[in-house]
Amino acid sequence: MEFPAVVTETANGAAMIRMMGLGLVVGAAFGYALQRGRFCMNSTFRDILLARDLTLLRAYILALLIQMVGVRAMATLGLFGLGVTPFFWVATLCGGFVFGIGMAFSGG
Repeated sequence: MEFPAVVTETANGAAMIRMMGLGLVVGAAFGYALQRGRFCMNSTFRDILLARDLTLLRAYILALLIQMVGVRAMATLGLFGLGVTPFFWVATLCGGFVFGIGMAFSGG
């Protein structure tokens, strides 16, 4: 099965800075909301093993199912294309590093 190539637009420097800034602001706000709501995998597994509470696991499964159906529905409506994107290893390393720092600060 062959995947169609994803057409990406190249952004100039100012647009890239705006996208990165918006991503940082939205990511920080989303992370704060998830942290305050105890919506993390550490809490999920701790609740399963120690308290025998499956509430957070059910929330994760529901979020995964909504995402799977939602992405497929939006792609079918033509809002974006699904395909194989290029692998940006420097961005992946930087993102993993920032994620690790966040996990260390959160105690996870």
